[in-house]
Amino acid sequence: MCAWVREAVSRESPCGDEPRALQERAAMIAGRIARPAEYVVRAFPAQISKMHGVPCREGMEHASSPPISLRQLRYLVAVSDAGSFSAASVRTHVAQPALSRQIAMLEASVGTCLLQRSRKGVTLTESGLRLYGIARGMLERLSHVRAEITSGPDVASGVVTIALPPNVASMLVPKLVRELERCHPHVELRVEDCSSLERGRSLQAASIDFAVVPVGSALVDVAYDLLLRESLLLVERRNGGSVGPATVSLAHAARVRLALPPPWFHTRHVIDEAARETGLSLNIAYEQHSVTTIASLVREGLAATITNSPAVEQLFRHGTVRARRIVNPAITRLVALARPSDRALGLAAQVTYGILRRLALDAVREGRWQGRAAK
Repeated sequence: MCAWVREAVSRESPCGDEPRALQERAAMIAGRIARPAEYVVRAFPAQISKMHGVPCREGMEHASSPPISLRQLRYLVAVSDAGSFSAASVRTHVAQPALSRQIAMLEASVGTCLLQRSRKGVTLTESGLRLYGIARGMLERLSHVRAEITSGPDVASGVVTIALPPNVASMLVPKLVRELERCHPHVELRVEDCSSLERGRSLQAASIDFAVVPVGSALVDVAYDLLLRESLLLVERRNGGSVGPATVSLAHAARVRLALPPPWFHTRHVIDEAARETGLSLNIAYEQHSVTTIASLVREGLAATITNSPAVEQLFRHGTVRARRIVNPAITRLVALARPSDRALGLAAQVTYGILRRLALDAVREGRWQGRAAK
């Protein structure tokens, strides 16, 4: 069992008639927490170096690096939340030199700087921000160990953290929350609406229970459950007149002035691949990171865009745009529910997973999420 969980269980679990059952549940929770811990200890320096060009300090990326302790992660979160070592010292009742020493040891372990010090206090570096998210998720999971272990075996309880595309979150989360409150009131849902890159990182770090992701990203130790083959649409401002056909050719879409995200966005990658395979050149007038900026350009009639139907529902008032499915050839992509492959979902995550899957497929059948359910 993960040593950190063993410590929490020994403090919190009550005496009872089923010690074996308690041990099994504790072991399951340990498995869900150990993966993020292992990620921090082994993978974090290399991940930082590859993704952000931050060189690991010489020798620090090897297994001989000093071990990371739960105390160090708690102190990192405390210092970041407080904004300074002195304020964190007051909050944690730990002497400031001891806090500084533990943070220095943590930085040595991961092989990179985590905090930027200045006269005004401290701020997280880009590397520190990533480790902060992992550490905070782990600490939150540990804080719910007692509730998860002592709840009845058939009672779903505890925190479930999921990551969704913002447009899918807008469409499905209200219904998901309503059903959880009605049927599983002891489940606390936390939603991260973020980019596909961020969802992939969270899955690999096992800092979330599951996510909705496009299939095709090179993710390690991630299990996929296919949901649908999603259709992409050409979206233009409606200028009155008849509704017109429900489809449009890719050749026509390529000639229209387009506002699209940069090439490293998954949606853009799919669009570029379809154009390249058919020998077409896209008329890209604007390239923007922000989907709200792209939507504003479409609303003003300055450009069209290519996106999915959940985004149309989220970003545009009904009747203000014309959204047509692209055909000849169609632009589609597989979308899946994904979770870390080497740990089991707890009961609370299982029921949440099942409800979200059903709601997503309902949206496909109703036509709100255009595409075909995966077989």
